[in-house]
Amino acid sequence: MYSILILATGLGLAQAEENKTAKSMQVANNISFRVQLSQELLYRGLFTEEARSSRVQFQRSYRIESRCLVLETEKKSSHLACLTILKQRNNPATLPTITSEPPATSVRLETFRCDSKGSIQPGHNLGKISLEGPSTIECGYLIELPKTKLIENDTWETNEDGRPVCIWTVLGTEMVQGVKCIKLIGTQQTEDWGKTRADRQAWKRTDAVWLHPQLGVAQKLERTIEIKEPAHNEPSQKSTLRVELETSLVYPGQLFQDRKKEIQLATNYRESANSYTQNINKYTAQTKALIRQVKTQSEIMSQTPYRDAIIQTTKRLENILKGDSPESVIMPVSATSLQTARLGYKAPDFIAQNMLKQESFRLARLEGKSILLVFYNPKSPLSTEILAFAKTMQTNHGDSVTVLGMSVIDDNEIVKKQAEANKLNFAVLNGSGLRSSYGLESTPKIFLLDAKGIVRLNCLGWGQETQSEINSELKRNIDKD
Repeated sequence: MYSILILATGLGLAQAEENKTAKSMQVANNISFRVQLSQELLYRGLFTEEARSSRVQFQRSYRIESRCLVLETEKKSSHLACLTILKQRNNPATLPTITSEPPATSVRLETFRCDSKGSIQPGHNLGKISLEGPSTIECGYLIELPKTKLIENDTWETNEDGRPVCIWTVLGTEMVQGVKCIKLIGTQQTEDWGKTRADRQAWKRTDAVWLHPQLGVAQKLERTIEIKEPAHNEPSQKSTLRVELETSLVYPGQLFQDRKKEIQLATNYRESANSYTQNINKYTAQTKALIRQVKTQSEIMSQTPYRDAIIQTTKRLENILKGDSPESVIMPVSATSLQTARLGYKAPDFIAQNMLKQESFRLARLEGKSILLVFYNPKSPLSTEILAFAKTMQTNHGDSVTVLGMSVIDDNEIVKKQAEANKLNFAVLNGSGLRSSYGLESTPKIFLLDAKGIVRLNCLGWGQETQSEINSELKRNIDKD
């Protein structure tokens, strides 16, 4: 009997170990970079850096936004465009808020190819991840994956010219924003990180990546870089990057073509500008003509987020013509020149038809108290909940705020039926013509304007946090007014 028990226990342990191994295999299946034509990945987050040494002490932080658009797809690779925008923040101790919109510190657009395993192909101009300060182009969400299956606790190496190898490890799975991700850790460091030499710095880079199993890119990325001064055991500099995937949208038809055309224009513009700036005195007239030509082209094109790259090149050329050094010119993007709704700037004026009555509204004439613009799709299942919230805002703050429903579809019948069913106490305007000026790539989208028409809140999406955010900012705005 005792022997039988021992045997049974052994079989049970063996079975448990087998199940554990099988589970590990299932946790990390064969992952590859899977994107489709016209798909755009949008990442947003925060970069912080600090130095604590006898020579220098400082703290800085930047808001970062990185877009990656699939321009072309082939059997073994994809042609991508990456736009990275950095905005320096004055107070690094606090997280960014939606009520502050600093100007751009850096705007950079690059195109490159990437294979099915996330490996960026030779011939690109991306450069290396910056060890000191933020990288002006950020593509760290593209992970060079092994050709074999990802198995829990397994490791693989990736190479970078002129730098130590990076060792990646599969840790398991974690939920991020409702997605069951595969968590990876990548470590890259100089050989003297454990014992710093007296004649050079030592550094260590650690990337924590939560890999989206369907897309094969990071759902979330946290990168830490530490630097030790020569002959010092403790890091004197540290930087941290945290970004998350906000949206992964496929832009149909003309929306995609608008983006592609603007990227092509921005790329050609920069190449022409670079050829002129090598001898600006010789090509002054050609440079001025190029600026005028691109401005004219931009005016007749639909504006996309990639317009920032065109504006950045224009600012750079204008400053060089005035005598500034090209290397020192990383100019802020002028928000007012874009004619789009941006935080901290006056909202674009418009005239829109009231879809419930035979009258029109002009935004500028409503100034004097706060305005809540609620852009929504009447055909969306969320529309009833959004309209109910807007109705509550009008009821509770009617003396201090004007609520305007903004339908993104031109269908008076649906809008009127909804308005009657929900007994709306505010006007619903036809907002279908405001796609460019208010960035209506997706809905719901809600703007709060103060009594002077300045955009104080820009909320995309819907949830309890959105409602709380609107309530808080509206009350603060009313008190201020």
